[in-house]
Parts: sequence; structure tokens; C-alpha cells
Amino acid sequence: MAHPSLTRRARRSALIVAGSLAAACGGSEPPPPTPDPPQVALTVPAGIISDDKLQVIVTVSGCEGGSTLNVNDRETLLRTFPHSGGTMTLTLERNDIPYATVGLAANLSLNAVATCSDGRTNRSQPAPVSYFPVQRRIVEPQNAGQVVTDHFVIDGTSANPTFVGCGEPPTEIPTLYRVDLSGKVTGTVGMPIACTPETVITERNPVSGKRWVWTPNVGAFAVDAELRITARTTTDIGPTQLTVLPGGDAIIVNRIDEVRRLSHNPNGTSESVAEVKWLYAPTTLESVIAPPLVRADGMILIASLGTGPDASRTDVTVTELYAGETGEQGAGGTARAAYKLRTFARNERLPLGAFNDTGNTLFLGLQLGSEQSQVIACAANQDECEGARLQWTSPALPVPLARILYHPGASRLVAMGKQRVWFLDASGQIRNRDNRSIDANGALNVLQVLRRPNSPELFLLNAPARGLDGAPTLPNEIVAVDQTSGGEARELFRHQVVDSLGGAIDPEGRLWIRTGFDVVQTLPLSDYRRYRP
Repeated sequence: MAHPSLTRRARRSALIVAGSLAAACGGSEPPPPTPDPPQVALTVPAGIISDDKLQVIVTVSGCEGGSTLNVNDRETLLRTFPHSGGTMTLTLERNDIPYATVGLAANLSLNAVATCSDGRTNRSQPAPVSYFPVQRRIVEPQNAGQVVTDHFVIDGTSANPTFVGCGEPPTEIPTLYRVDLSGKVTGTVGMPIACTPETVITERNPVSGKRWVWTPNVGAFAVDAELRITARTTTDIGPTQLTVLPGGDAIIVNRIDEVRRLSHNPNGTSESVAEVKWLYAPTTLESVIAPPLVRADGMILIASLGTGPDASRTDVTVTELYAGETGEQGAGGTARAAYKLRTFARNERLPLGAFNDTGNTLFLGLQLGSEQSQVIACAANQDECEGARLQWTSPALPVPLARILYHPGASRLVAMGKQRVWFLDASGQIRNRDNRSIDANGALNVLQVLRRPNSPELFLLNAPARGLDGAPTLPNEIVAVDQTSGGEARELFRHQVVDSLGGAIDPEGRLWIRTGFDVVQTLPLSDYRRYRP
């Protein structure tokens, strides 16, 4: 009897069984399973790094015989390394970073791609980091605290500097320190005034060899190269402005707008109280609105508000004072001439002032309605700032002014709100790139401006707003501003840290930045311009 035909399902099952029996009897082996891809991890030592190189830590497992490793910023290859497996520290040189596209400081998102010799590959998770390239970094001595004080100035050369700054040790006695490049303290002196984030240390005077150290509304003292205090103010003089004369004496304006010339030496009856060579305090002077300027002919210029035509108005006056230097005509502290430039109503927001470097122009920052402002330039040696004596009027600026200053290295008037900064040229026109202000980041305020008189660039140090108690805060952002070939002010680099920073320019024009406990020497500005044309 013939067998019935197999159904399709039964026939398929029979074939599977037959194939299994054939394999058991010595048929071909099945292909091995595909190996897993390598495991790759990339980490960075910190989220913000300022150094002469950028080191990353990469771990690769699962590649027998090593691998080729690409370190990328997002999808852009930065550098290729051989990797023998395990954990390795790899170094990206500062020239590996594409600053033209990622900025200075570079905001990077780093990842590593490992490729095994058999072609297997995998990519790490991204690691964000902000990298600011510098010439060198000096790390804090182990467990010794900061290399330099919060704010400081620099003596010596770029190769071998010393740092002078003030701070408060555990004794809570304000102290002026000198430290070397390794952070070793080489000299100290107790200060007769408080040290705050607003304390100013002037340049070393080439004649007296001394600096003035002063804290606004508190006091001032002169100190020599060996940190010996040679003169100090009395407790009733709280300086609001201080200008150093060519011979090393200081012109000080105090809280009640008296103007004094203080010697950098004591008065002869006290060991250290400065000799007051003269006092200028006429009853008509109500408020000094600009730092006193020493003109090339030795005259001291004072810009002030004072008695106006009636009780409801006040005049802006520029007064020329004899300095009282040896051989100069006229008694020190007496006026040779005075010029009334403008009259303002006392219920107005009164102007800010700043002289240019020669003293022939007084700039006045005027507060307008709707929280706007503008700057005018007046001839400082003529009455009535009108007509031809009104040299220029700037466009309206969209914020109230907090400060104005003249920067001779760039021939620019710098107009600053709390957070926004504009640069005005010799005709009063805004010369920021694209007419856009250079701003402090987020809620930060412009605290300090670093500059040298013969260099066009300057540096803005930005800090959080004062606390509820009114105490000043330390900066945590620095912005470098230079000029393009067309004379426009532009942001060259911006570096922000989590804790705090400080900055100073050495005698050779190089910028040093304290970043937390460490200190870095920045690259020459020509390098930053090359990185970011």
C-alpha cells in the first residue's frame, strides 16, 4: 500500500531533523559569536582648566593588542594617539584646539573613539570642559594655600617675577605680602588699613621707588621696595581718590572732598604719619567728580561740583592748582585758574567725570531719562562747554553710567554701566565691534579695569554684586578687550572660574591671573590674536 504524501509542515520538520543528524555526524561548524565592542571612557581633571596643555584620562578595555584612539571635540578630530589598553593620561597640546570655532576659552565637549586592530570600535560619553591656553601654570605649594594673594601687583621680569598683595591671615591683622614664583613668602608688613577687594596698589614710582596702597574710604600708606611703611594717613582721612605725583607724593581726595598733598615720608613729629604739604578745601567745593590729574606742566587739575548761580543749581568747575614742587611758581595748593563748564540742577542725577591724558579735555557722563546716558567732551581750559568748546556728544547709551575713564593706550573713552562697556573715539562715536557693548556675563558687574598707558588692550574683572551687607566681592571672570586693525574694540578672550580670580600686568606687559589657589602667566596677546583672528 502506498504511503500517503507528507504534509508541507511535516516535510519541513523532517529536513530540520536530518540537518541536525548531519551536523552530529561531522558537518560544518556554526560561525562564532560576534565579539563585543571595546569599552571606552574619557574624563577630565576639572570642568575649567587654564594650563599650557590639556590632559585627559582615557580607559579602553576589550582590545587585545592595543588600539588606535581619536580624541575629538564633538565630531572634530583633535589628535590621534596609540593606546595599549587600560587607563592612560593623554596630552592635548594647546595648538590642537580649534579656537577659531570654539572660542577663547574653548568650550569643548570631548569624546574618545577607540578602534581595535580587528576593526571593532566604540565611542565614549562626552566630557564637557572649558580650556583656556596659557604660557605656564604655577600650582599652590602643597597645603600652603594660594600662591599669591587675592589681588596683587608684580615686580621684576616676566621670567622671574615677585608678587605683592594684601590679605588677612588667621591673626586677622591685614598684611602686605611679597611672594616669589614658587609661592614662598619673602616679606611681610602689617597694614595700618583694611585689605578688601577694592584695595588699590599703585605702580612703583620711578623717583621715590615706593608704592601707595589705599583702600577707598579707609586710608592709605606709602611702602618702599623692602615693604617698609614710610608714610600713612591719619584715621580721619578716608581717601576716595588718589593720584601719585611724579616725585612720589600723593594727591588725596577724602570723604568730605578735601584735597591734600601727602608726602611719601613722615612729618617729622611722628614715626610714620605722612606730612601734609598743603590742603585745598574752599567752601565752594562740594564734590570732586574725577581723579585729580597731574598735567605735563606740573599743574594739578581738579574737576568738581560746587556753588551754582542759586541754591537749586551746581556748577562743574575745573581748577588748576599749583602742586608746590621745588622751583615751581605759586604756593602749593593755591588756584591759578578756574573754569566753569556747565551748570546742573541739584535734583538731576549729577555727572561723572574723567580727564584725558593731557588734561585739555574733561569728559562728563550725563544721566538721561528712561535709564539712558551719554558722554560729552568739554574743553577743560575754557568757560562754558557750549558751541566750539563742546568737542562732541556721544550717542545715547541704553543704561545709566556707573563709571567713565580715559584709556590713553587706545585713545578711547571707556563708558561703563554696571554690566555693559562701550568705547568712544575722538569724535564721540561708539567703536565697539558691530556697535555691541562688551558685557559682564550673567548677573556679574564690572569691578576693576586693568590697563597700561602705552598698550591699547585692557582687561575687565567682573564680580558678583555686593552682598546684603554692602561688602565688595571678588571677581570670577576676566575679559580681554583689544582693537581690530580698523580700531574697533572687540572681546579677545573671556575666562570664568567657579571660585574667584585676580589679575595683574607685569612691567613687561604680560598678564598674570590668579585662578583659585594657583596662578598662571598668559600667552603674549599676539598668540591669542593668532588663535582668534
